Amino acid sequence: TLSLHDALPISLYAISESKLEPGVIWTGSNDGPFYITRDNGKTWKNITPKDLPSGGRVQYIETSPHRKGSAYYAVYRYLLGDYAPYIYKTEDYGATWKRLTDGNNGIPKDWPTRVVREDPDRAGLLYAGTEFGMFISYDDGGHWQHFDQNMPAVPVTDIKRYKNDLIVATQGRSIYIM
Repeated sequence: TLSLHDALPISLYAISESKLEPGVIWTGSNDGPFYITRDNGKTWKNITPKDLPSGGRVQYIETSPHRKGSAYYAVYRYLLGDYAPYIYKTEDYGATWKRLTDGNNGIPKDWPTRVVREDPDRAGLLYAGTEFGMFISYDDGGHWQHFDQNMPAVPVTDIKRYKNDLIVATQGRSIYIM
């Protein structure tokens, strides 16, 4: 365990407090490391997945609205010439991680990921935004299906479910409401 001072200098790029546990804060930086605090910032622990190549940017962190200790991270490394999709999931506060994008389960191996969101009403229903469109998983990231709904092939930078609508933000194009 580290103090916040020991964890620096890093540039935090994504910060998300647990929806279920106040004081549990997940962070990701623009150069790869993941950190968590479970005591409202007094101490921090490096929880970076061992198989994540260094230097990636943590674009978004989605804390599960259904399970304590569970979060999803979307990371991209295309600025370093690595176009692989990186979405990770933990269910034990970052002690172990599972990569949900291996390039063979729906999201192509050369489509960088920008965002991942879990549906607020249905556990395990995930939405992912990539550099070239959107995907959906009905089995907690086991398999992904392209979900374009007549959208052009654009970078999907954020996704939000609001009431019965899915709101999709794209880079430099527009916002889609489905």
